[in-house]
Parts: sequence; structure tokens; C-alpha cells
Amino acid sequence: MEAITAGEIVKAVDGILLAGNPKTVIDNICIDSREAGEGSLFVPIIGEKVDAHKFIAQVLDHGAAGVFMSHGDVIATDKVHILVKDTVKALGALSAWYRRRFQMPIVGITGSVGKTSTKEMIGAALETGFHIMKTAGNQNSQIGVPLTLFRMEKGQELAVVEMGISEFGEMENLVRFVAPDVAVVTNIGEAHIAQFGKKENTMKEKLKIAMNFTEKQRIFLNGDDPLLRQAAKTMKCPVTLFGTSEGCGYRAENIHIEDGKNCFTLVYPEGKEDIVIQQLGLHNVLNAAVAIAVARYFGIEPETAKRGLKNYEGIPMRQQINHLSRGIKVIDDTYNASPASVKSGVDVLMQLDNPGRKIAVLGDILELGDVSRQCHYDTGLAIAREALDLIVTVGQEMKALAKAVIDSGEGIAVCSFDTNEEAIPWLLANVSDGDAVLVKGSRGMHEEEVVKALREKFGMHF
Repeated sequence: MEAITAGEIVKAVDGILLAGNPKTVIDNICIDSREAGEGSLFVPIIGEKVDAHKFIAQVLDHGAAGVFMSHGDVIATDKVHILVKDTVKALGALSAWYRRRFQMPIVGITGSVGKTSTKEMIGAALETGFHIMKTAGNQNSQIGVPLTLFRMEKGQELAVVEMGISEFGEMENLVRFVAPDVAVVTNIGEAHIAQFGKKENTMKEKLKIAMNFTEKQRIFLNGDDPLLRQAAKTMKCPVTLFGTSEGCGYRAENIHIEDGKNCFTLVYPEGKEDIVIQQLGLHNVLNAAVAIAVARYFGIEPETAKRGLKNYEGIPMRQQINHLSRGIKVIDDTYNASPASVKSGVDVLMQLDNPGRKIAVLGDILELGDVSRQCHYDTGLAIAREALDLIVTVGQEMKALAKAVIDSGEGIAVCSFDTNEEAIPWLLANVSDGDAVLVKGSRGMHEEEVVKALREKFGMHF
């Protein structure tokens, strides 16, 4: 973060300086009291269970330069205390002001699933030609996006920012903070359907990422997504479609697996290029296609951008393939889950070359609201079409998926458990030599416990 003064911060957030010197230099904004050291401004967040205002005395005692506060008394008159109405809103306002200090273009990425992996691939392609800043991990929320923007510094040439929403009105805030110049929408799915009600509402909110775009800006849309394909006709800014279907400006053809890697030919307006990536699954082909499209928009030719993609190794807990002893392979896809990402996880599982069975261990998909049972059931019907040998479900909602698989009549074996504690011993006793196992579930299901148990039982193979 570039240094700013307390006085500048007060003006940016329309706050009141209760104590401290307005010339105090701030070079770090943090919400974690453990990270608040010299030069830091601590922003206490009021959560459902904890009001971080209670840590203000602690962070100031440990050397923090100042704090935001929406209530309470001045703790130390020599330290900066800035009174604001709402600390989260003040954090966002400050990030919007800080972002305007930089002229670098920002690529904003949103969508129902795949935002983080798409962000990483776009970053890998752009890094072949630019010094970039990108979202760390998946800091894509109303709090995470501002913290990402504070990582902008002189010398950087481009930024890639992930923008996630789960409620109506949130995208308008993120656009105000980020002011993206280029936008990417990965897909429209059932994620947060409980809040948005239907996929059309989800799309409307996601597309607000380009709400301020003019003819000089561009949005990249997944042309394989029916809703986005239709929406492309009504956008007020230039649109580039990516995908595998006809009409996509960046179209993947001849998709195949070679030496355990995803290979395809990317056809674009001025030619074609053979692409190799380490990540399996059709969704990763689409990620690579849009990464090259965005890189080319900024002047990096596909033959250069593809080298960055070939070296990209992926993200922990997101379809990471663990090679265990006895020829067992475990796909750790436990970071989160949605109906679409469960299907893509099964797609990757089916592409693995292994002599044993294909086993999917699936924990509940959370945050689906009133349509949860139906979404689980529909997902079960979809994956039942794959040649899986065994599906192991964990949780109450997944029982609907299990029922769908049985109802399908495809003959896939199904075992259902209520908890990981019940499922793990069974798996440890039944996973055999050469099996390939997908482990996936929403974050709250802690399916990483299953991966850990399998790794401890069978050991990593190097």
C-alpha cells in the first residue's frame, strides 16, 4: 500500500478526527487485530458474534497508528481515532478514494462459480506481459474487495479483481470501489439462489459489473451459458463471447487429454493456437480461453499468453489432485460447492486415468434455500449420466442427490452418511488400489477432513 495520511483518510470517508495528528502516515489497512502494527489503521468490524471494537485498546498498545470507530471512547490521545457512522462502509469509501489515485486498468471478474480459478488464469496470462496485482485468495466480498484495492502500488500496470456478491445491491457497491475497465462473467448458476430467487435475478445483479461501461470498455461473457448468450445481445458496451459453441469470438475446439493435461485448439478472430494447461475439466478450458482473450485485449498475443497458462499449477483445495500410495488418486475440491461445481468436479474425476473405480464423495451444498432439495436432486440426475462406480454422500441435503442417482436406474452404487465422522471409517476400509476419489462439499461441511484422513491412511506418493 502507498502511504497516505490520517487527514486524507478523514476527508475520504467523511469522518471526524477525534484524536491524533492528521499528518500521521498510514501504510497498512487491516481488519485483523493480529496484523495491526506500526503504520496500520485498524478497522473494527461488527460481526454477528463479535464486535471488534473491543480490540482497539489492544491494537493501539501493540503499535497501530490509528483506528476507525463507530462508537466508544478515545483510548490514547496520541493515536489517530477516526469516528465514522459504519466501519464497513467507511472501509469501502476509503478503498474507492484510494483506487482513484491509480490510472492502471482493472479487470473485474464475477460469476456464480469459478471466479477464483478464472482470476488466477487471467493473472497468469497477463503476467507474461505486465506487472500485475490480483486478488489474494478469494477476497471478493464487501470487505475483501476494499482490502484487495489497498494492495495497489506504483509500478503495477494492471489489476485483476474478483468481485463476489450474495445479496441485491452489493454489485453497485463493488463497482463504486473498483471502477473496473474490463469485466468477465464466468457463468450464471444456482449459487446464492436463496437470496436472488431465480437465475435471471442473479444474472441481472452480476451484469451490473458493467453498469458504467461505455463503448471504450468491454465485457467478456461465457457464450456457452444460455442466459449470458442472450444477455450479450442487449449489452450497451462491446461484448466478447468465449466458450466452445459457434459464435464465440474465442472458441475452444479439439479438446482432449494428453499426458494427463488438458489440450485444445483456441480459434480466435485472427487465427488459432494450440493450448496446453495442467488443470482438467471443461470449465478450465473456458477459463484458459477467456484468459487468453483478456490478455490479447491488452496486447499480449496468444502464443505468449499461453506460456503463462501452461505453467499455472492451480489453487489448493480446488480440484487439486493428490497422488497417494497404491495408485490411489484423490481430487481435493473441498473449498466450496454449488450444483455447477459438483458437475465440473465429477467431469474432472471422469477424466482421470486410473485402473480402479471412480468414486465421488459429496457433502451438502449449502445456501440453496427453499430449492435446496430440488437442486440436489437435479444435480444427482445430472451426474448419474456419468460412468461413476460409487457415490458417497454426507449430510441431510445430499440424501436428495442419492435418491436421484438411485431413481435414475443407472446402477451406480450409493452410500449415504450423516456426518464425516461416520463416512471416514467406511471410506478408509473400502477405498482400494487404483481408485480415483473426488471429495467435494460446501465449506461448512468440512470435507477437507475426508481428504486428510485418506492422505494419512495411504500416504502421499512422490
